[in-house]
Amino acid sequence: MFHCAMRQVEERHVAYQVDLMVWSNRLDLLAISNFKGEVQVHRLHWQKVWNLPPPRENVTVQALAWRPDGKALAIGYSFGSVYVVDIEDKDILDKYDFNAESTEDPYDCKPIGISCITWADKSGVLESATEYNIYDDATIFLQKPPSTSDSYKNQGSDDTVKSYKEIPKPSQLNMLLIGYGNGNIYMSVFGRYPYGTIHLAQLVNDESGQYKVLHINLSDDFSAMEVLYLDRISKHIYLTVINTSVLSSYSEELFMVANKHSQVVQLLSHLDQTMISITEAWEHILLEMDSKMANYASSVPQGGVSADLLELLMFGVPSDELELFLLQELTAKGLKKFGSSVDLSYSTIQKLVLKQLNIVGHNLSYYLSDIRGLTRIPDRFKILGLDETTVTRSIRACCAFLNKCLELQQVIDVSMRNYKAFFRWLFVVIKRLLDEQTPSEIVKMTQQELTHLAEFLYNFDNVQTENDNSAEKPVKFNLERLGQYLQDQELTILPDDEDNPWHKFLKENSCLVNDSDTIFSMTEFRRFSLVQQQKYLKDAINQVFDVTGKNIGKHFSIIHNIKCYENRGIVLNPEKYLRISQIYDPNQERFLMVLVDVRNACDGLCFMSIQLKEKSSSAVATKYYFSSSMLLEENQGRSEEEPIDIIDVQFYSPEYLSVLIRHPRNEENTIFIQLPLKIALENANDLNLKCKSCIFNDKIIKKNFSSLIDQSVCKVLEKMDGFRIAVSGGRKVAVVLSKTHRKVRVFEMEVNGDDEEDETLDTTPLSQSHTSDNNELTPDKHNTSTEDTSF
Repeated sequence: MFHCAMRQVEERHVAYQVDLMVWSNRLDLLAISNFKGEVQVHRLHWQKVWNLPPPRENVTVQALAWRPDGKALAIGYSFGSVYVVDIEDKDILDKYDFNAESTEDPYDCKPIGISCITWADKSGVLESATEYNIYDDATIFLQKPPSTSDSYKNQGSDDTVKSYKEIPKPSQLNMLLIGYGNGNIYMSVFGRYPYGTIHLAQLVNDESGQYKVLHINLSDDFSAMEVLYLDRISKHIYLTVINTSVLSSYSEELFMVANKHSQVVQLLSHLDQTMISITEAWEHILLEMDSKMANYASSVPQGGVSADLLELLMFGVPSDELELFLLQELTAKGLKKFGSSVDLSYSTIQKLVLKQLNIVGHNLSYYLSDIRGLTRIPDRFKILGLDETTVTRSIRACCAFLNKCLELQQVIDVSMRNYKAFFRWLFVVIKRLLDEQTPSEIVKMTQQELTHLAEFLYNFDNVQTENDNSAEKPVKFNLERLGQYLQDQELTILPDDEDNPWHKFLKENSCLVNDSDTIFSMTEFRRFSLVQQQKYLKDAINQVFDVTGKNIGKHFSIIHNIKCYENRGIVLNPEKYLRISQIYDPNQERFLMVLVDVRNACDGLCFMSIQLKEKSSSAVATKYYFSSSMLLEENQGRSEEEPIDIIDVQFYSPEYLSVLIRHPRNEENTIFIQLPLKIALENANDLNLKCKSCIFNDKIIKKNFSSLIDQSVCKVLEKMDGFRIAVSGGRKVAVVLSKTHRKVRVFEMEVNGDDEEDETLDTTPLSQSHTSDNNELTPDKHNTSTEDTSF
């Protein structure tokens, strides 16, 4: 017989009221949210790992779920977004915004908000994850791009840049399931690759239905899904079992495509960071020179800069304004400094283009071509919704980006040549104006250099104001052609490619472009800047993995849809008073579910099990209650059969259910019960799944659990008026929250009898083996004081 062996590890009073609590199944870490919308992660001894403030004001956390490997946490907010947060440094790895969906959708996601999140792991290791396949090994062909500087790492502040960290290739398939809006369930492989959305109303053939998903449970082989949902109109609770065999049948394909998608998004992130580096390298060096030239440009008529400089080149005599500018503003010393700075800036940008953008572009082409190859195996990959035409368009966008990178390199080469000639010429002019001698080798200039310089000076009248109403502000003045490539607008000075033999060849043989998927004409991208080309590439790739128009519901079907629980009385949000927990028992291949309505404590604990079989399903369901007869010393003066209020329930494991009940006589105490599910199943009644009436109605016979269980499975929590619990059988831990939401008590479960008396033990051996791998998450053994902690 199991004994409820619990050893208290910590008791803490917290600064803000705790709302949700979820244990990690891989590390001794507890994620909690409070009424301010903050999320914190604590170790077993309540040392704080980090605190994440809410993304905006007046936001609450509605759901929390750990990634199966314990390295990330999914947080669902009340404004309709889910953030996936890195557990190491709380970086935002990914965001899902469900509030932004089109209201024209017949399955409108209103009202917004995240109702539940589940992150399920598929049992077993996939063949493609473990067996080496030379055809899948991209490292044979591809260069790995050098890591970008940490200074350009996104901290989650900019919505347009996502910092996708490199994660090791997983050996198991996992699926993030998000319940949101009007009965929608969004599915994402690894929490990254978008699989699509299930519309519950569509599945149950009630397209005008108003539903709220309360809990999702996926079987360990991904072949079936159990969903508990609320009918917003009738306020009744329904349980539906969905056939998701498409996920198990095509798990290898899902795994392959999701891993390729992961590579693509990491490369796009690398692209974003490199573009930021290039822009900053250019802006930092040229800002001072630009401002000096802009001040001079604003003091002469429009086009005066080019005119003055060309006159100086032709006649050797500067205008009064230009002479003043050269001797006082620019100076020979300043010119030398600008020359070396510009040279450094250009060479830095050239390195970033050659060693970063080019490598990333080639790698993207490889992975996109790989995905296009998969689209040509329709019997395996068509079901994932990948479209060959869309993938081809993204490959074309990638080629156009690489072409633009080549164009930029040529512009840099020309600009470096022009700048050197320009600075050398101005240096000689300034020295002559100062009547100083200059070395003869600097003075010499060939006719070709003179032609290049004249052309360079001719474009100096490109003066742009920030806006028409800011006449007092200095105008922005771009000295050369590179800057136009780093802005989100069309090029003003187009490259001269009339003599390009490839362009001539394509123009003469237009049939090659029209009839081929591999030969592209880049004429439509001629006016694109590098920034515009990058945006076009990202949009094209996003369309490849876009699931907004994808109807995955056709691959799923309802096995059972049962009315579970009828709401009594007029309550606006009955789900707030429900305590629901689900778990899948892989050994017996069955779903287990418990439901408690804390408003109607006399209803007791609604327990149900559904076992899926190939030809038919079997189920049991019974209402259980606890009476004071379980506490022998408490029977004086009250009926032994009188039900005790159940406060909270949660599955500890497929073998045990953790239950928190009110103490029958002492309001300051609560009773924690580790209920063996074997007893619950043995004493449950068979259920006809085709029955149309509500399962847990008044006619169902309630059974007293107190007479069925041993007293050793109960533990009285002294001076703890409990309200909620969070347990984890994987980590053998539990936490109880008080009625005030301000006091928490942490326990280790299943400790040996000798250990039970020892209050100074550290985390469990299993937790130590996990946490020692990670310096960030190593428990701080010195910080275990019981004073108030800020939360």
